[in-house]
Amino acid sequence: MGESTTLFSTKNPISGAAFTPHTASPSQRAAIEADVGPVLVLAGPGAGKTFCLIERIRFLIEKREIPADRICAFTFTNKAAGEISSRLEKFLGQTANEIKRGTLHAFCAELLREFSEQSGLKPGFGIADEDYQVSVLRRMGVAQRWQKNTLTKFTSHRFIDDFRMDPRDADLYVDYVEFLNKRNLVDFDMLVMKTADLLRLDDVSVAVRSRWGAVLVDEFQDLTPVQYSVIHALAKEHRNIFAVGDDEQSIYSWAGASPKVFTKFCNDFGLEKPTSELAENRRCPREIVDLARRLSNFNTPIFAHRSHAESDKPCEFPIATLKFNSGDEEIEWVIEDLTRDRSNHGLRWGDYALLYRANEMGNGIEARFLTAGVP
Repeated sequence: MGESTTLFSTKNPISGAAFTPHTASPSQRAAIEADVGPVLVLAGPGAGKTFCLIERIRFLIEKREIPADRICAFTFTNKAAGEISSRLEKFLGQTANEIKRGTLHAFCAELLREFSEQSGLKPGFGIADEDYQVSVLRRMGVAQRWQKNTLTKFTSHRFIDDFRMDPRDADLYVDYVEFLNKRNLVDFDMLVMKTADLLRLDDVSVAVRSRWGAVLVDEFQDLTPVQYSVIHALAKEHRNIFAVGDDEQSIYSWAGASPKVFTKFCNDFGLEKPTSELAENRRCPREIVDLARRLSNFNTPIFAHRSHAESDKPCEFPIATLKFNSGDEEIEWVIEDLTRDRSNHGLRWGDYALLYRANEMGNGIEARFLTAGVP
């Protein structure tokens, strides 16, 4: 790896500090203290992805003497960004405020405002959130029940290569984009797309990526290929990038997230295999982890000879799988089971919670509860 001399300061910004990861397991420590350069960490649920990213930042500052203002860390949600900020401030004090951190969308919005002319946007552009997007579709005559589904199709059209929209949806999409353009607005997808295009301009790309000497990415599996291209543009020269994610999880595939970003990372940064794998699941009981593993083993793995996190936490309750012929039959069993359990243990109705897959199921379930005398 060719290291740039601008990566490291001449003195430790936290004078005399000795780096010690907080409660890190051996596999976490291996990830946190990996050599400076491209690092890909595979980590399943409950393995401590965000913990490792935070400790990696501390390691880079305290052990590798990288100035805090040369570090850029990306999270997937505002909540995660807030968590990282508060924990870094606890460990690093005011130094934490020098670190560039937040969601990728926030980063893109800031960059586009700085380079609005080069990105083809007018100064002072606005950002259309989901509520505004829905109001646009309403004005365009889209029925309420189809509005969010239509927005999902727009996102899939933008980020999934082989996605094909119905011609009517395609016409609607053209009108939607024109509506936003006339009002100097962009939605969240556009923020990423326009930033990716912006960073293809050599002069902009050189100016932007020179600002940071280390890039870190949390929840790497949630990136779309376009989002990954933004990350890659920032790190391709100094190659000091730390990405942590779950290669078996892709719950945002409807939005274009793709496991291919893992192999793309390895190819782009010359890794033959992931740098590290977190070995512990600290969230889930052993029985749940084992059952999930039995199901996941039917999938074709991205990386051969992949090891997986294990749990030593016992499960208080047995795991059962039940099959029903209809939704009505299922809710009847739920009511009977709740009534029986309450009778056996003397609990209050307020001690129980029922989770269901989609909001539209709620009204029917509530009606069945009331009929059965369950408040």
